[in-house]
Amino acid sequence: MKRTWRWPLAGFVVGGLIGATFLTVNVVGASGPEQRRAVNHSFGEILHTPPLILKQNEPVELTFGVVCGLSEDRPEARCSPKGLVYLRASGTGEFRALRLAREPNGQLSAEVPSRYTGGAGFDYYAEIEDGRGYSATLPPGAAAAPQHAWIASNWTTVVLGSPRFGEARRPDSIVVRASWGKGDRALGLDSGREQSRIGPSAFDLAPDGAVVVLDQVNDRLAVYRHDARPRHLPIAFSGGEGDLAIAGDGTAYVLDAGGAGSSTPIVRSFDSAGQLIAGIPLAEPTADMVRAGPGGPLVHAYPSEMWLPTGRGRPPVVPSRQIALARPGRAVAGNLEVVVRASPGEARFALVRGDRVVQAWIVKAPTSLGEVQLAEPYGNGLLAVVRLWTEKRAEFRVLQLQPAGLTGSFAVDRAEWAETASLSRFRLHGSTLYQLRSAPSGVEIALFEIGGTT
Repeated sequence: MKRTWRWPLAGFVVGGLIGATFLTVNVVGASGPEQRRAVNHSFGEILHTPPLILKQNEPVELTFGVVCGLSEDRPEARCSPKGLVYLRASGTGEFRALRLAREPNGQLSAEVPSRYTGGAGFDYYAEIEDGRGYSATLPPGAAAAPQHAWIASNWTTVVLGSPRFGEARRPDSIVVRASWGKGDRALGLDSGREQSRIGPSAFDLAPDGAVVVLDQVNDRLAVYRHDARPRHLPIAFSGGEGDLAIAGDGTAYVLDAGGAGSSTPIVRSFDSAGQLIAGIPLAEPTADMVRAGPGGPLVHAYPSEMWLPTGRGRPPVVPSRQIALARPGRAVAGNLEVVVRASPGEARFALVRGDRVVQAWIVKAPTSLGEVQLAEPYGNGLLAVVRLWTEKRAEFRVLQLQPAGLTGSFAVDRAEWAETASLSRFRLHGSTLYQLRSAPSGVEIALFEIGGTT
């Protein structure tokens, strides 16, 4: 039976639908935050892009697009969205309500008052009603776990040169080669007429340096160690936007769509022998990334665009606690968080600690910027991988972002004949960058030595 594949637009992704994230929400009744969440799609969908990283005193408009769904209970009722956004300055306890205005295009929006944009940042959440008795809170944690916008007073600006397509750096080595198929030395390919070619969704590096590939087409993890035959670990996989993260203790965390029996994605954990440890549904209906954090796995979910913790093992973190513990930044070592905001004209990156911006960068390019494939701590800054593209050509650019600016950069060929998970083509392990590449002949994991301080 063919799987249904559904690749989401991420907050790290720009391109076809520029500046908007298409979000599906679970709806609760209009009574209040203590009411039990119900899976009810009558509300429809919301489009919202959190600003996340701002310049001091930068004008900010919070915009929420509402795509009304069909009401099974009241099919004759007219959908007429309205709502409030609640804001507070960083370090204060009181939220203040601001009414969302209805724009001519049907969107709801509000200008953030200047008193919130001159300090260290602000928190916010929105409550939106559809006029038919349904409402949604975004993010779902409301005042207990609001969205946050950091404000940086100092930025390091990086202006990239024009790309010279076709002159990408060659890999230093190829650590995995596999043909397409189901055999011991193959990785699965799902393809057909009027269907995208789908290869392995994702990969990651184990603590001992082994490459682990999520071969979801064949329902297995493929483990590659130097000069050894691949080892295959059969796993349950329910389709959708698969992703993989390997923790420091070797535990593998696999994200999938949850299958027909689940209305939300599921994260399952497996030990190094492939035995299931635990599985937990997510608190939100869509997710695109799982990453290993210092306190356990973190999942980037929608509609909140927050990082949800799911727990190291047994018992995992239940959905209600995921919402309460959600963060807009991704936790990394050193009590830091990585924050990324991409747009066609520039990409913004920051390392933050609590409400304070430790370091921030703006990356500009003469061509359009696409998705941010990777942003990981490296030295005193970040190693980032972004897509540069024109209407006819594209490449990935690897950037060493340090406080002084760009200390190193090189181009990498796309090598994306088959689809993967949208943000899982690259992984950083120490000072080595790995890339998942595909061609008609099969799959490769390529290695690039970065150098410099890790």
